[in-house]
Amino acid sequence: MITTPLPISQLGRFAFAASFLFTGWNLSLAQTAPNGSDSVVKLDTIQVTGTALRSQEAVNNRREALGVVDTLTMDDTGDLADENLADAMIRLPGVSTMQTLYGEQEASYVSTRGISPDLNFVSFDGIAMFSTASDGDGLRRVDLNLIPTQISRTTSVFKTFTADLDAGAIGGVTNIEPYSALNGREIGHITGQLTQQTGSSKYIPGVNSRGKYKDEPLGGGVKGLWVKRLGRDGQFGVVLSGVYRQRNYDYTKRNANGRVFYTPTGATAAADLSNWDGLHPFPTLIRPMDYTHYTETFGGSAQLEYKVSNVWQLSLLGFGYKQTEDQNLNQFYVETFTGLTRPSPELGRFKIGRTRASYSYDRFELETGGLIFKAVGKLTADSALEFRAGRYTNQFYDLDLTTTYAYSPPASFITFDMSDLVDKITIENNDPLANVANYRMNAAADNETKSKVGSNEARLDFKKNYASTSQGLGFAVGVNVRETEAWRDLKTITYTSNNSLLGDAGFVPSFLSDNYGYPVVWIDYAKFEQNVKPGLVVNANNSNNNSWLGDYFYKERIMAAYASVKYGLEKTKFIGGVRFDKVNFDALSPLDTTGIFDGTFAAYDGGYDHFLPSTSVTHSFTRNLRLKTAFSQSLGRPQFDHIAQAERRDEDALTITRGNPDLMPRRATNYDVALEYFFSKSGLVSLGAFYKDIKDDIYTRAVEEVIDGVTWTVTTPRNSTASTMKGLEFLVMHDAIPGMPGFLENRLGASFNYTKLWGEMDYLSGNTTVHLDALQYQPDWLANATVFYKLPKKKGEIRVSYNWKGESPISLGAYAWTTYWLRKQERLDVALRYSITKNFIVKFQANNLTDEPVEQGYLDPYAMNRYEMGRDKTFAVDFTYKF
Repeated sequence: MITTPLPISQLGRFAFAASFLFTGWNLSLAQTAPNGSDSVVKLDTIQVTGTALRSQEAVNNRREALGVVDTLTMDDTGDLADENLADAMIRLPGVSTMQTLYGEQEASYVSTRGISPDLNFVSFDGIAMFSTASDGDGLRRVDLNLIPTQISRTTSVFKTFTADLDAGAIGGVTNIEPYSALNGREIGHITGQLTQQTGSSKYIPGVNSRGKYKDEPLGGGVKGLWVKRLGRDGQFGVVLSGVYRQRNYDYTKRNANGRVFYTPTGATAAADLSNWDGLHPFPTLIRPMDYTHYTETFGGSAQLEYKVSNVWQLSLLGFGYKQTEDQNLNQFYVETFTGLTRPSPELGRFKIGRTRASYSYDRFELETGGLIFKAVGKLTADSALEFRAGRYTNQFYDLDLTTTYAYSPPASFITFDMSDLVDKITIENNDPLANVANYRMNAAADNETKSKVGSNEARLDFKKNYASTSQGLGFAVGVNVRETEAWRDLKTITYTSNNSLLGDAGFVPSFLSDNYGYPVVWIDYAKFEQNVKPGLVVNANNSNNNSWLGDYFYKERIMAAYASVKYGLEKTKFIGGVRFDKVNFDALSPLDTTGIFDGTFAAYDGGYDHFLPSTSVTHSFTRNLRLKTAFSQSLGRPQFDHIAQAERRDEDALTITRGNPDLMPRRATNYDVALEYFFSKSGLVSLGAFYKDIKDDIYTRAVEEVIDGVTWTVTTPRNSTASTMKGLEFLVMHDAIPGMPGFLENRLGASFNYTKLWGEMDYLSGNTTVHLDALQYQPDWLANATVFYKLPKKKGEIRVSYNWKGESPISLGAYAWTTYWLRKQERLDVALRYSITKNFIVKFQANNLTDEPVEQGYLDPYAMNRYEMGRDKTFAVDFTYKF
């Protein structure tokens, strides 16, 4: 239990600040991808909105970029189908998201080119973002579910790396670029939204729910954006945005959790399957998990800009967002099977050893906020100096209250039918399982998690003759310093079971859980809390050890400097540079040397430094046809808790489990080539290929080490094996497909992108090397298709979007067949936007019309699902007023 003076703050409320900015230049990233607001004025002279405008801007930004860069832009009505950046970014080529796998928070982490979200870098206007991701586990992934779409004018995803970009990215660098009043249009709009979520799982009664959840599928919210120039000469700019949304929803998650292979005698087979009977394996348990959720998200941003002179502009931007979730989970375990008999190869009949009724309530709170100061000077016609300093914080809180009651039935049996991916079950003698009187207390615990990451950063960039169209010799130099501090404090109270009967604290709900089909027992936690919990004895040792075991403290200091040279000919542009990246860190890890954590910490420090070269060449064969090639080296930094996790020593068994301060980052060598063809004013066809060779992958394994003359078995994260990734990316888009007949002429637009990925990795399980034809979290393919029709008289549009995502490995097993995978997914969204007046717009949306569940499972031999969760359709109506 780390004691810290740092409280959970109120950054989720509206952030307000003053800001002053400059015209036409945007960070050191501007060389590679132009400011989205600048590119608007270069587009079609006929004003367009919606998907057509975003398509034009995406093509225009690709045309100006010298690297492989994709952009997501917002039009003047804030017209994106998605409410947060995580969902919106999956429309880009090679970009996907990953949700929290357990705990079911609404977090979403962005992955580029199939690389783990922890190996991508995300920044807000050039300042690094972090996240207390996945229960504050000390990961490097960034939760973009909390960032609303209207805060960003343009979001850029850099897939090729130049020296001015942060070194800590193997997949890609994402930069969120905010609106500017001085560099873009003056706009203002406010949108009210009503949503309804419906589907097969919208039926779970809320009678057992704590918090704000109500049995009501309606949700909604309001959001707004105001961008305005002020002052006699328009030298001041103001950008304000805000959002509030809430929803109730529920779903059933079916968990068959694990699978067991058997011998011909019905015993459990060896881990390497050397004595397996060759027949279908069976789940280790079955459990319906019935969730109710209430979420509330609110926050905003404020920016003031000031044009000091024709040379200098200044700005200060502040933002803060908060999301709260009340999650109630009722689950019912059927488990500890014995006595296998096989009526057929796909059928297995077992005696049920135990059933458990469990209730868990989580109160999640997630806050993020930042403050960014920027000063930019256009010193001459072709040179600029930019200084930026920022503070970014992210905080996580979870109160988890849990209790479980158990029953061992004497003569109840379950039969699994494994003839399909989704097992079917039959239970014999189910009445005792659904009898509240049979259940006795099994366990109870209260868990409280607090986690925070904060980062202070400053960077200075100077560029001379470095624009994408510049000819002759140019250069860029810069320095970047950042200090990041992360910690987690876990407090656990574990109660000793008194073996009491469930009594009137239990009941059988009046519905059958989806995919289970039998009555289950639920626990009324309010009655348990009132009548049972006050009399329970706390298990002091378990509470103490479990509390300390999840704590860590980590501080990281990064100093980077870069130099880059650009040489431009009429048709060929060359960029070559090198980045020096130096890291030092300190860590405090709770230390257990006697079987009990007593407040002692182990202190670690370390560091590493790298020179990272990069080159790129862009050659235009004609005005519309060009070839891009790029080479770079980049890093995947270790997770915070890879270094700072708690240390446990068992002097009797001579074992140590701990973090590893000697870890080095993963090192990636990246190669890219892309052919781009621009046609018919605003059309693009692009075909690209890439290859990544990744050294020093990090996996946790046990190795014998001699410490002070004694041989210990030390389990810790280690640099070990290598992996490779290669892929193809295809993109075609046009805002108005040429040659269409009749009413489709100049009105029908479309975009399609497809990414095919191949990965290979070798990881260590104990002392065994396991080969997998994929990287962790890497889908085998990604694709998006959008078709839109512009209504006559500029009244609006109809848009249909489809997203595909192939299967990807989620959890790496001790053998290839124990690794489980996220199954392929698809999503269909439809929207109609119509302008009732010039200033009043209504939009109807239907999202996730495929209603396909999220599924995880095992591959051959004998593939099966171990996890299923419904994803309901969502319908929404938006009313937008422009002012």
